[in-house]
Amino acid sequence: MAVGGQSRGGRRRRPAACGAVAAGAAIVLAAAACSNGGDSAGGVEPAGTVVGRGDTYEAVVRRTEGGVPHISGDTLADVSFGQGWASGEDRACDLADQVVKLRSERARWFGPGDADANVDSDVAWQAIGIFDRASADWEDEAPRVVTLLTAFVDGWNAHLEEVGVDGLAGWCAGQPWVRPIEPVELYAYARSVALGASSAVIADFIATAQPPGTAAAPAAGLRAGSITAAVASNGWAIGSERSAAGGGLLVANPHFPWEGERRFWEVHLTIPGELDAYGAQLSGLPGIGIGFTESFGWTHTVSAGNRFTAYRLELVPGSPTTYRYGDEQRELTPTDVTVDVLRDDGTVEPVTRTMWASHYGPMLDFPGVGWTEESALTFRDANLDNDEFADQYLGMLLADDLDEFIAVHERVQGVPLFNTIAVSSDGRAWYADTSATPNLSGEAIAAYEASVEEDGLVGLAASQGAVVLDGSDPMFEWVEAQGARDPGLVPYEAMPVVERDDYVFNANDSYWVPHATELLEGDYSPLHGPQRTARTPRTRENAVVLDDRSPDGPAGDDGEFTLDELADATLQNRGYTSRALLDDVVARCAGVTTVEVPELPGAEGAPGLPAATVDVAPACAVLGAWDGVYDLDRSGPPLWRELLLQLDPPELRAEGRLWAEPFDPDHPVETPSGLAVAPAGGPDPVLELLARAVQILGAAGVPVDATLGDTQFALRNGTRVPIHGGNNFDGTTNIVGYSGASILDPALEIERELVAPTSPLARVGEHTGYLIANGTSFLMALAFTDDGPEARVFLTYSNTEDRADPNYVEATERFSAKEWRSVAWTDAQIDDEVVDTTTVRG
Repeated sequence: MAVGGQSRGGRRRRPAACGAVAAGAAIVLAAAACSNGGDSAGGVEPAGTVVGRGDTYEAVVRRTEGGVPHISGDTLADVSFGQGWASGEDRACDLADQVVKLRSERARWFGPGDADANVDSDVAWQAIGIFDRASADWEDEAPRVVTLLTAFVDGWNAHLEEVGVDGLAGWCAGQPWVRPIEPVELYAYARSVALGASSAVIADFIATAQPPGTAAAPAAGLRAGSITAAVASNGWAIGSERSAAGGGLLVANPHFPWEGERRFWEVHLTIPGELDAYGAQLSGLPGIGIGFTESFGWTHTVSAGNRFTAYRLELVPGSPTTYRYGDEQRELTPTDVTVDVLRDDGTVEPVTRTMWASHYGPMLDFPGVGWTEESALTFRDANLDNDEFADQYLGMLLADDLDEFIAVHERVQGVPLFNTIAVSSDGRAWYADTSATPNLSGEAIAAYEASVEEDGLVGLAASQGAVVLDGSDPMFEWVEAQGARDPGLVPYEAMPVVERDDYVFNANDSYWVPHATELLEGDYSPLHGPQRTARTPRTRENAVVLDDRSPDGPAGDDGEFTLDELADATLQNRGYTSRALLDDVVARCAGVTTVEVPELPGAEGAPGLPAATVDVAPACAVLGAWDGVYDLDRSGPPLWRELLLQLDPPELRAEGRLWAEPFDPDHPVETPSGLAVAPAGGPDPVLELLARAVQILGAAGVPVDATLGDTQFALRNGTRVPIHGGNNFDGTTNIVGYSGASILDPALEIERELVAPTSPLARVGEHTGYLIANGTSFLMALAFTDDGPEARVFLTYSNTEDRADPNYVEATERFSAKEWRSVAWTDAQIDDEVVDTTTVRG
């Protein structure tokens, strides 16, 4: 054990006296809990350095390799206090920043932002009103949830008091907006997380919604071409039939941002005799969101269903704030929203904007549609009143077994936007989409589905994952159903659920294909997601990997997975599009020398490319020598990716320049298939795609035979770390990419100079290639054995937000090298690995 000096986990600490710590020192914690002033939890005396003051809470935290905290206490309050302290030590800035956001104070502390981004954020969150709703609900929240959140906040605040704002390890150190938080603020933040596929993702469209003729803020831009959530995941549950040892196995593979509040934080929580759970949680939240206990494990993927419905209102001529509703007219409700804005001279001035709402909810300024004299858009959010969210996850965490875990889903129905994939120690694999889903009548569903084909706006929204209904027709109101969590939602008994003994999986397509050959069909609402529709290449690759029982397959000769085989399968990095089409493309380009490509116009943020004659022969040779794997040493992935990225996303699933045979709903994994044939006359689209790929690589200065390790990288505190894996066009299971974060850390303001409109290839300072800051994040392979659970993990960015901490870089380097970290689960394993131990009191 190392209390001071350089620890084995890479953290440098000063020695500290019991109950006090030098100002500015970050405290390393560890887990094995003590009771207050007497016998400790599990019979262990207060261990290591003792910090904090008070006799309400006491927890012991043992930090193991990678800085993972193992937190123990006598009670739920003790453990939550310890988790709040440890979370504050590792990620204080994430939660502090989100409280500022939800309090609508970003413009107050950070100024108006580019194009008034901070003002818009403050206005939008006031219009959404989640803080006010959370404040009103707090007094009626379940007592155990109040205990959990209050203790976490007390721990977070105690750490802040111990080290001071100047002593925090992250980017917010010394900032005037960092302060102790209140339990209701944490509760509001948790409630906002539940809006991650609804109000939160369309906040940009709320802030600028103004009637015609009003001096409005600039119209919002369409975020990443979609108004659906910008996160994804894979989840696999392997049952007894496919398990070499007979116990269940699980893969958790959320594809989330590597910076900001949506990072996962790895933790182990123990209350002797009551709770023993390991896993990961989003920054700044108590408990565990993805993980395992002695008897079951679970993970999530973002559901393909709808968490809100937009409504188009027919406006009364001459009155753009009056809308028709059935045979009546209704007035939109105005609310003046005022936010404080920090100006360049240091003064703070109030800015007031009038926001509008229908009886459904806030108005929307959807790009290209806006608010006209004839119509306007509004929406209703299925999770705005989800005051069951925290109790749902606490119930899951405290469940004794898989049956009780499932019962929590049925009883509470608080899962906001996720599929759940779970497995038991005895080998039962369970899949369910219990996400909050609007409940429409059969008549309304039929009318909506007809409008998708007939109405351009409705069809456009549907292509981007959103539902637009006729808000002036009462037929499209949500329908109350017995047993639903809240009025207007689909009840548990009507949600898609399946249990199997071989495997189930999800990769963000709808519930319809939870297994390669056994489909989940039934009378489910289309708002839960579509049936009998083409799947993404990533879903198809997941299905191929899991269903492969061949001797050369990932499960080995017997077709049954061991933990080693399962871990290897998650990072085998084969792409489905290369699996299905590479040989045909190589055959097409064989013997071809030059191909003409037309001019490619530039787009916002990316230059165009001129018409050119391109030599494709060297590129064809590179593809011919490639095995379709996205590992660091492979030549071919950049070239293949640039070929695919020129396609429209629907072409990955169905008609277009890629596939010869169309999608067949009776064979959703195998189709579409084959390379589209060359036209009888004129340019060959496939060769043009290859030629343009060569041209794009050339514009970036990247050779056609560049390896993936040469071109794909993360920047971790200035260190370039090569990253394996592909994207959704590549169709790998291990997904990596780039996206910004919604925290205001100035270090994340990275200049990326794109080289072409269709490509993420960019120049980033002295580096050129694919910058990675999103994707595989907390990756866990789990097996239940005769000796209990055994797990291996990556947290690709580490638990710390301190860029100077060696773990910040080392965690990413470990992922780059595919060096799994074994989970320390038992006391003996923890003691063998322990780096630092701290008893925390409050």
